[in-house]
Amino acid sequence: MKTFTPVFKTLMTAALSASMLLGATLVAAQGNSGNSNAGGNGNGNGGHSNAGGNGNGNGNGNGGNNNIGNGNASNGVKALISTGKGIVYTGEPLDISIRFPRGSDLVSAGEVDASVIIFTPDDSAAAIVVPVSNVASETETKLFELAEVDVSTLPAGHYQLGLVLTNPGGDPLNMNDWYDGLLGLIEIKGLTISDEALPEDADGDGIIDDDVDGDGFIDEEEIEEEESEEEEAEEETEEEETEEEAVEEEETEEAA
Repeated sequence: MKTFTPVFKTLMTAALSASMLLGATLVAAQGNSGNSNAGGNGNGNGGHSNAGGNGNGNGNGNGGNNNIGNGNASNGVKALISTGKGIVYTGEPLDISIRFPRGSDLVSAGEVDASVIIFTPDDSAAAIVVPVSNVASETETKLFELAEVDVSTLPAGHYQLGLVLTNPGGDPLNMNDWYDGLLGLIEIKGLTISDEALPEDADGDGIIDDDVDGDGFIDEEEIEEEESEEEEAEEETEEEETEEEAVEEEETEEAA
């Protein structure tokens, strides 16, 4: 199976960093502005920047607030991609669905476009774009369904699905068209198709063993923790061996 490069994971990390920087910038602006108001809602109002506790004040001159933005923001569009489980084996059913727990009305109204981008295991293949603005809903909508997975028609390997918001009419594959830049990437999901048992799924239940957050990717923190524990165990073993050698040397000297 091919080496997996988590494209969306890398972008999401960058987006979170950008979000933190944006929050810090807004807080600084709040402290330096005579019109700033430390409100709790963070909504722009009448040209005054009400940068509230969540750092999402937008300071729009007309006082409007479309509540569109990062899925982690309390007032943003939030979308979820569901694949049932992270690994689907040959002969098993596959269902891919989406739903918008928050902000579906903004997408349906055309204030922002939404698309699912799919990267396949074939690095040379173009990404697949599935527009989903017309099915944006708080209830779950099926995008793809197979009664039985067959690797002859759906190649084995790692797939990445990302839900991206773009400015109206924008190109989902052009990050310059993403709504709020990298913050336009509001959901990612990994999916593995396989015709053989995989080491990351020791019990064969289709759920990646080290995927605590259920996003279909092995959690890096879990891997680092395991590696740290292994290193500590090795150090303890080395210390025990050193102590045993020291005892043996002492016994040998005493015997002599």
